[in-house]
Amino acid sequence: MDFGDILDEWDRIKDMGEESPAPRSGIDDKDAREPEGKDRSREIRRLAALKPQAALDLHGMTADAAESAIAAFIDSSAREGLEKVLVIHGKGLHSEGGQSVLKKTARRVLEAHSLAGRVGEASRFDGGSGALWVLIRKRRY
Repeated sequence: MDFGDILDEWDRIKDMGEESPAPRSGIDDKDAREPEGKDRSREIRRLAALKPQAALDLHGMTADAAESAIAAFIDSSAREGLEKVLVIHGKGLHSEGGQSVLKKTARRVLEAHSLAGRVGEASRFDGGSGALWVLIRKRRY
């Protein structure tokens, strides 16, 4: 099972309102490592409600080009001090096999990027299932 399959399963479970399955061995959830005190939870809710401060549109890019563009966009956003950004990957309506290549690529790159914090599906006004919001972590020196 690859990462895209895991994400699809997670989305299916989330849409059905079921509890998330227990973590699978060998898969490290970087967000689970962060402390979740009251102050941290309040800050996450505040940032989740915040409108994206910048957006990157991946439409028309190959997966390789999208990987580079996302990494550069997150790095640039962190340098500019942004807190929340939007990555528009599209819904994959024109992808072969009906699966969104760019959505899987975006999730994979964001999960691996050290400055990408929490990631979630955008509100319907910001693109819904065709976009992801990303909270930008502060650089630690």
